[in-house]
Amino acid sequence: MTQSKPLQLIDISYDVSKLTPAIGQQDFMVHLEVYKQQVNSYNKAQGDIPFNKAGAHLHGLYFENLRETRSNNRPISKSSHIIEMRYGSWDNFIQCYLDTVNKLQGSGWVFMNTAGYLNIIPNNRIVDNIAMIIDFWEHSYYLSYGNDRKSYAMNILNNINWEVVDMRILDSKKNKKHAE
Repeated sequence: MTQSKPLQLIDISYDVSKLTPAIGQQDFMVHLEVYKQQVNSYNKAQGDIPFNKAGAHLHGLYFENLRETRSNNRPISKSSHIIEMRYGSWDNFIQCYLDTVNKLQGSGWVFMNTAGYLNIIPNNRIVDNIAMIIDFWEHSYYLSYGNDRKSYAMNILNNINWEVVDMRILDSKKNKKHAE
């Protein structure tokens, strides 16, 4: 079985060494290899094709919404407005985010959709309305954090590129208007 359109790896445009402390260079390289393997397996029609396609898609979104570490990294523009509207404050958002992370049994993804709601993807499946996504499979954090997912969950927020999140939110609104 051949795929109609091969998947392409996204370009990583940031300096991986500046993702610390959330993501160490060794963690990142392991994580990147998982992503490359899913893309290659999908393109060669090997293994669980839907799993590999979804994993490659989600990893692409994840790597795209990262940037170098910034202390007190907070949402801007549209994402800030949506978080304020949905949760009332950044602190309330953080508590809901941590509650969502704790609901994830085993491995998977935590994401905020373009309407600001937090949710989980307990395995790999494609979700269309992702504004921000964080990988909680062991390969993304275990080398540096072991079983301490909460520390990873908090530190990775300092690497979220809120400009990308805003762009996804605005693009979803444009697409919604075009569909009407």
